[in-house]
Amino acid sequence: MADITGTLRHEHDGKSYALRLTLGGIGKLQGKHGDDLAGLLTGKFDGPGQIPPFSVMVDIVAVSLEKCGMAADEAADLADDMLTADQGIVARIMQAAFPQAKPGNAPAPTKAKG
Repeated sequence: MADITGTLRHEHDGKSYALRLTLGGIGKLQGKHGDDLAGLLTGKFDGPGQIPPFSVMVDIVAVSLEKCGMAADEAADLADDMLTADQGIVARIMQAAFPQAKPGNAPAPTKAKG
């Protein structure tokens, strides 16, 4: 069976897992961490001496595992292990969820003429 678009396959500890971040998952995360997910979406945390929002990163992995059928408690525990082993997993989840997105902010809307 083929994966749903936006699904990331990830190998961890000898097993293959499916992870998928959807708008519903992002909404859930925004409700917990704020609209910008503690600076993760805009990179505002990424300055000299700044620490990435690890709780948000773990939650992104957990929500992505939950979307593919894993129970919340199991997903949270596994997400911690996956992120500890591979900090790049969050970027790959985001890339799978939004493959057309480019790094940085989108251009500002312009006024229509007329």
